[in-house]
Amino acid sequence: MPSGAAGPLGGGWSGVYRWCRQHVSMLSPDGLNTSLARFDVIIIHLDADVAGFTYQSAGIDDGPDDLPCSYPCPPAADSVDALRAVVLRWLNRNARTLPSNWVFCIPSKCSEAWVVAAIFGASNPGGIMNQVECNLGLSLWLSQRPIKQGRLRKNEAEYKKIAGIIRERWRDYPVNLSQGNRFQTELLAAIRD
Repeated sequence: MPSGAAGPLGGGWSGVYRWCRQHVSMLSPDGLNTSLARFDVIIIHLDADVAGFTYQSAGIDDGPDDLPCSYPCPPAADSVDALRAVVLRWLNRNARTLPSNWVFCIPSKCSEAWVVAAIFGASNPGGIMNQVECNLGLSLWLSQRPIKQGRLRKNEAEYKKIAGIIRERWRDYPVNLSQGNRFQTELLAAIRD
C-alpha cells in the first residue's frame, strides 16, 4: 500500500494482520476466497522486526499469544520462519495448505536491508553489508547517506526516485541476502505455476 493510503484496515503489519483475519472471515465452506481468484500472485509482506513486537504495541487487543517470536540474528531465517508460522495462523493455514500463488515477502530485519544491498552492496561503506539482515538501524543509516538527488527518507516519493536503481541492481544482490533470495525463488516458482 502506498504511504498515506493504507485503507480501512490500516497500514503496517497491523494492517497485514487485519487483512489476513478479514480474508479468513470471507472463506467459503470449501476454504476458498473467490474475490482473490483473479490475482496471479498474492504477496504477503511484512518485515521480520515484527517478530519482536506484541499485538498490544499495534493496538490489537484481540490478537493471539504468539508474538513476540524473535530469535537471535544471525541467522536471519530463525525469526523469519517463526513469523511465517504466525502469519499462517492468522490465515488459518499451514504451509501445505497455503495456495501456491501466495508468496511471503519478509525481509530481515527490515526492507531497508534490500535497499542497502542494491545501493551500497558493491562498495560496502563502513562494512554495512556485514550482517545487513540483522541490522535494525538501517532506516536511520540510509537517511544519513546521500543517494541520487538527496537523502533517502522513509517515504514513497524518495523510494520512487531510486526504484530503477534497485530494480536494475536487484539481480546481483539476493544471493547476499538469504531472505531476498528466498523471496525471489518463491516468487518465481509462484509465477511459473
